[in-house]
Amino acid sequence: MSLVTTYVLLCTLVSVVAISSPCPLGFVEHNKSCYWFSKTLANYAEARSYCQYFGSHLAKVTSKDEDDFVRGHAARHGKAANYWLGATDLNVEGTWLWEGQQAMDYSNWSRGQPDNSHSGTEHCLDIKQKYESYLWNDERCNMEANFICEKEL
Repeated sequence: MSLVTTYVLLCTLVSVVAISSPCPLGFVEHNKSCYWFSKTLANYAEARSYCQYFGSHLAKVTSKDEDDFVRGHAARHGKAANYWLGATDLNVEGTWLWEGQQAMDYSNWSRGQPDNSHSGTEHCLDIKQKYESYLWNDERCNMEANFICEKEL
C-alpha cells in the first residue's frame, strides 16, 4: 500500500470517527453524557474550573449504570490513583450534594466511608483506585487528584 493511500484511509477513518460521535474530542460517550478523564492533577476547586472551561462540570454519578461505566473506564483506561467527582458536603456536614445543590439519590461509598478522617476536613468526593476499584471516598478538597468532567448531550 502506498504512503498516499495509507494517508487517505487514515484521514477518512479519523473523519468518520469525529462525525459519528456527538462528544467533543477527547470525551467518551456513555448514554446521554460525554465524559473526560483528566490526566491533570488539580485540587477540587481547580478541577471544577477546568471542567467549566470545557463547557462541562465535575461528573455527577446518579445511577449504578453510570457508576459502573465511570469506574470501569477509570480502571481500564485512566488508571489514576483517584478522580474528583462533583459532590461535596461543604454546606452541611454529612449531607452530600452534587454541584447545583442536587440531592444525592445514588451512592457507592467504600466500606467505612464517608469517614471525615482528617480532623473533620474531608468535604469533597473522589473515587480511589485502592478502594475496591474506585469506590467513593470523602477527601480533603485541597488535595490534588485527577478528575472526571461530564457534559450532557
